[in-house]
Amino acid sequence: MGSKGTGRVMKILAVGDIHLGRLPSRIPEDFPCQARELSPEEAWRRTVDLAIGEQVAAVLLAGDVIESEKDFFEGYRALGDGVNRLAEAGVEVIAVAGNHDVEVLPRLARTLADQPAFTLLGEGGVWQSHTLKSSGGQVTIWGWSFPRRQVSNSPLAGATLERGAGLTLGLLHCDLDQRGSAYAPVMRRELDDAGLDGWLLGHIHLPHQLRPDSLCGYLGCLSGMDPGEHGARGPWMLTVAGDRLENMEQIPIAPLRWERLQVDVGELDDIGKLEEFLLEKIQRHDVSLFASDSGPDAVGLRVQFTGQTRFVREIPDSARQLVENANHIGISGRHYFIEHCEALVRPRTDLAELAARNDPLGLLAGKLLLLDRPQEDLERQALLKAATASFRSTLSESRWRGVESSDKELLEAQVVERLRRTGTTALQTLWAQRESAW
Repeated sequence: MGSKGTGRVMKILAVGDIHLGRLPSRIPEDFPCQARELSPEEAWRRTVDLAIGEQVAAVLLAGDVIESEKDFFEGYRALGDGVNRLAEAGVEVIAVAGNHDVEVLPRLARTLADQPAFTLLGEGGVWQSHTLKSSGGQVTIWGWSFPRRQVSNSPLAGATLERGAGLTLGLLHCDLDQRGSAYAPVMRRELDDAGLDGWLLGHIHLPHQLRPDSLCGYLGCLSGMDPGEHGARGPWMLTVAGDRLENMEQIPIAPLRWERLQVDVGELDDIGKLEEFLLEKIQRHDVSLFASDSGPDAVGLRVQFTGQTRFVREIPDSARQLVENANHIGISGRHYFIEHCEALVRPRTDLAELAARNDPLGLLAGKLLLLDRPQEDLERQALLKAATASFRSTLSESRWRGVESSDKELLEAQVVERLRRTGTTALQTLWAQRESAW
């Protein structure tokens, strides 16, 4: 039972999937920051520093702490070092096992048996609670760990979780609102009916927008490992006052951040100045995201050129060259690189004007215009229905899972995005062929 506190409040740091042992992908070979410097291990080290500096009562780990069984020794070193440092500072570590570390995390827990600061909750798939107490309040944590790599039934089926004095939270690695999943499927209604004050979830790497009044969702991965995991990543700081959650915010301390940058090239008057034009946009993007003394060490960019331009034929080739050449851009003490660059530009002609043409170019322009019509438009609905059937095999990928949209709204957004991308690419190809024929 914990006793650490910081006066009239209790601070808790909640951490999503860490995946110790994994290295980020797509880092250029000659990039100044090597993959290990941008790894989950470095993100975990920074998390430990934050926890000690903020004098938190506990660090909660929502499963998939270790990438796989083969990472036992790396997990032992990195996790053990962090736990020992936290223990010396009087900080507890409370964890559950996920599907990745269902075997290795309990093994590591046994090696830390002489370290009372580390608690693995719910080993073997049995619900277990742990209470934290301080002058700032009391928090009871209920946790459940994967008993095997695949679990097709809900962990909450038949479970009764008693509330403790003060705040009561659930810590769970699961697949939310995904019936038929092999990774502990749980419906949101089950979480609501459990009677706890909130749920901190692991498994999906896209974080929810968690708030004190909406404390049920995914913490997200601690550090983005590939371009699909773009946006802010880091642990969540919970501030408890008495029996209520006073504040909750994500602390973006990951050493590597993936970003998507749309660049409208409509104002570009010289294709030879594209690099300077892009650099200015990246600099502005950097200022908008980070203060001069904060932010990640490295940023991987996926650049998308958009807008109407007279350089429809030239932009795609320039985009490919940028990926080859822009493997290190230094901005405000950070190291940027362009991981991918695509051109979704259109000719300087109104789509409605193009749609009036009686040729493939006009037909395609007409389809793109349908995407901007109201949702109730019948032609738009027919287009999206046909496209949904075609794209369905890839739309279930976890990276597409939304934050605050219903499944229907999210699915439609995915289809519209895919159609707009493929349609615009086809449009610029047809336009370039038209100009070549002239």
